[in-house]
Amino acid sequence: MILIKYLCVMRIIDYNWLKFVIFLSFFVVGCTPGDVIERISYAEDIVVDNPEEALDVITNIPRRAVRGKHTQAHYALVYSETLYHNYIDVDSDTLTLAMAEYYLESDLHAERARALYQHALVKRMQGELPEAMLMLEEAEVSLNKVEDSKLLALVHRTKGDIYNDGCLFANALHAYQVALELFNALSLDYHYHSLLYDMGATQIQLRDFESAEGLLSTALAYGIESERKDFVCAVLHELLDLSIYMDDYEACGELLKMFDTHDALLYGEAHYNAVKAMYLSHIGYLNDALTLLDSAEEMEDVEWADIEYARYIVYRNSGDTENALVWQEYSKHSQDALMLEVLEQPVLNVQLNALREKLSSARRERELLTQRNTMIFVAVAIVAVVLAMVVIRRMRRKNEELEHYIAAVGELQDTLKMLPQEMAQSVGALYRDRFTDLNELCEIYYDHEGTTRSKSVIYNKFMETIESIKSDKQRIEELEVAVNKYRDGVMDRLRRTLPRLSERDMRVALYFFAGFSNRAIAIFIDSDPVSVSKLRYNIKQKIKSANVEDGEMIIAALSEK
Repeated sequence: MILIKYLCVMRIIDYNWLKFVIFLSFFVVGCTPGDVIERISYAEDIVVDNPEEALDVITNIPRRAVRGKHTQAHYALVYSETLYHNYIDVDSDTLTLAMAEYYLESDLHAERARALYQHALVKRMQGELPEAMLMLEEAEVSLNKVEDSKLLALVHRTKGDIYNDGCLFANALHAYQVALELFNALSLDYHYHSLLYDMGATQIQLRDFESAEGLLSTALAYGIESERKDFVCAVLHELLDLSIYMDDYEACGELLKMFDTHDALLYGEAHYNAVKAMYLSHIGYLNDALTLLDSAEEMEDVEWADIEYARYIVYRNSGDTENALVWQEYSKHSQDALMLEVLEQPVLNVQLNALREKLSSARRERELLTQRNTMIFVAVAIVAVVLAMVVIRRMRRKNEELEHYIAAVGELQDTLKMLPQEMAQSVGALYRDRFTDLNELCEIYYDHEGTTRSKSVIYNKFMETIESIKSDKQRIEELEVAVNKYRDGVMDRLRRTLPRLSERDMRVALYFFAGFSNRAIAIFIDSDPVSVSKLRYNIKQKIKSANVEDGEMIIAALSEK
């Protein structure tokens, strides 16, 4: 910076050209081209109705072309929503982390809620449930300030999913219920019935089988009516488990047939085979049941807990108590291991409270930092204002003094005209060069009175000239000789009459006898015209009180105008 200033001062670099280069560089580095912003906005507009095209648009925007904190955050928001609507799960927060950090401190609540919801989905995929829940809570804060019922419902549904992941099933049901009411008010049938499915699955975990059956049956009827095979498949799998838990093999058989009837076995074939094996063993087909279990073990989507529990049920239904006990023990070990794994995990609510406190602490620190910076700024501003006032006052005082000096110069010129000719010649000979200098400064002042700097220079030269007049003892002595010569030795009489009179008083009397005005005398003794009048009055009083010879003549001389 110092080098740049030096180059500008030395005219090696043109200052205006430098400002233009800096402005252009800032524009290129800090601003996003307009067409990029338009493409981001276009992808945002079509992402719900045409997610594939939105994904194509957003992925073809070069990341390096997106500049500026808000534009980068908005780009990440639209990109993450595009992936979401294309059913692309993301378990890396590379895209959403910086976006969430930006929007956490933003008051753009509509964008903030959407961004934090997307980041919560990523955090859940990463298994960071407390962080995901905290983002959802912050999104909910923004949704209390803007109208977006669908997003609010999605936030509560995702909160329910996270509570389920953390085995807080009662909390999950409460969150699901809030979301259910919102989706119902919006007449979003699919979201409404998919929540019935979530609530039914949660009721199974709570062993409320009757409630679970009612919820899941309603969800199944919707899936069949709307011909959503993937949804029918998910509901049937939950109902199969429920039928086994309730020992309702008749219902189990009907549910197995429904997979074929609706061609709904889209996934979970290993689970389907395990449940079918239990059903077949119940109706006496042990070998077929064991064959199904063997085939289920070879499938990619196999869950060993399902196989172990199914073998226990199959052997129990067939009367093979010995093998049933063996597989029951295996199943219990698996369930115990799962339970221990759950118990060893920190409680979600405890972790969430710790994160809330951490976030609140960080916000308090930022608020304190902002307050401190504000106080520093205000203090600096006050100091700057005070300094400016001092400088202005000082300049104003200089200007007033300068005007005073200029007026005094005029009076000095008039003084020479009013003195007797011989004395005027003598005084003029002594001070003509000094008066000429002062007069030239006056002319410069009136010719160039525009800038403060020119006034300051003139003021300084005035002071130098006047200081030289005050400190020139030889000229003062010669002035006293001239006054004595042309005014009947008045200074000699004063010194003889009042030898104890101060040198300052003597100087005032000398300048007055020489014909200088109170204003001019004030300049030469660092005083003001009123004080000069008082000094002259005091000198006369001292002469009167001394009652000396020639006192009346001296007083008369001091009284002349």
